[in-house]
Amino acid sequence: MGTLSHQAPRGDYLKKEDITGTAREIKQISTELEITYMEALETYKALALINGYDTKDEQLAGFGDLAQEFIDAVYTIHTSEQ
Repeated sequence: MGTLSHQAPRGDYLKKEDITGTAREIKQISTELEITYMEALETYKALALINGYDTKDEQLAGFGDLAQEFIDAVYTIHTSEQ
């Protein structure tokens, strides 16, 4: 997964194939685990949230690196002018 300027553009909308594929996967998981579809869906949603948080952490780390580079550059310019 890319971060910041290396992130590929997201699609503007969900495609029917994406939705039906995900629904089928959730149904298959519910069958394999012998849980209800709603229980499988809630598990899927929890995993998606965790993944989203991890992605944001990676992006924030990249932003922090850029901010630090900027601070270092400004500091270097400032101290060389004195």
